[in-house]
Amino acid sequence: MNKNYSIHTLFSVILFYSAIISSFTFAATSDNQVNIVTTKSYTDYQQVDWKENSIKLNNGIALAFTTSGPEKGKPVILIHGLTDGRVSWSQVAPVLAKKGYRVYVPEYRGNGKSSKPNKSSSEYSVAELTKDIVLFIDALKIKKPHIVGHSLGSIIAQELAISYKDKISTITLIGSGEKLDKNNETIQWLLSGDGKDFKGIYGYEDSQKLPESFITAWGYSTNPDSGFQAANLEHLRQTPYYVWKYLVDNLLQFDNTSRLDKITGKVQIIWGDGDVIFPKQQQDALRTGLKNAKVTYHEVTGADHNTHWGSPEAVKIVSDYIDQFIRK
Repeated sequence: MNKNYSIHTLFSVILFYSAIISSFTFAATSDNQVNIVTTKSYTDYQQVDWKENSIKLNNGIALAFTTSGPEKGKPVILIHGLTDGRVSWSQVAPVLAKKGYRVYVPEYRGNGKSSKPNKSSSEYSVAELTKDIVLFIDALKIKKPHIVGHSLGSIIAQELAISYKDKISTITLIGSGEKLDKNNETIQWLLSGDGKDFKGIYGYEDSQKLPESFITAWGYSTNPDSGFQAANLEHLRQTPYYVWKYLVDNLLQFDNTSRLDKITGKVQIIWGDGDVIFPKQQQDALRTGLKNAKVTYHEVTGADHNTHWGSPEAVKIVSDYIDQFIRK
């Protein structure tokens, strides 16, 4: 074996093992550790016209986010639901970007490629999640962004409008409410299971892994895009069990019944008439509670809780509502 051949062989071995290593997805944690999550990232299932970024906030959280649209466009921050990550906005964001907005999609702690602290449930409180968004706005020097939040993201949007109103322009609430009804049938299923395949969100301390039957049920979507569906389900699978528990813990504590009157700016509510988590009576209570805000209300016929991603038509309808609201 000559010297040149040895070098060539060594180089081939290095390339081989580099390929193996690069096939893994790494997730940053708050203490700069790196955890191997899976052999294929949820982001590999979609091709989206946005740029992936990450920033270390002043509180030590590494926040992954995407950007799209012209840098000088009006800033819009899209905040996802409980364990949805960037995937949930992967069809709306490009539409808004083409309309001329500068669109940011942060993955708040516990989701996607952002930090996933694991000390206590309090690290995932609405207050802490909201502070992350505020630090994100400050770090990127985003001036008075328009906030669009879905589900838990809409609760963060409410908190921004209550506690940090000088930081933002308007809020749009999708699939939102004034509080969570713990007796709601869907919430009861989430907490207690179905008595068969699913034991409830707190029933998997031993395995630290939720069953596939739950993942597919929770992640069910009428969206016809196979890439979207695959990415959505894979993100749910890649979310650590403790993150699910911590986020649900804090969702259950949410109650803004006595605080909504502190919101005084412009608010848009977009509700799918098939939403079983925040049904019609919740929308009526939400609108009543926002008595000091200037409220614009829209119902989307045939849409469920995930109003903005159920179909191409829903993507267009919701994107147009956001655009029209901001341009008013």
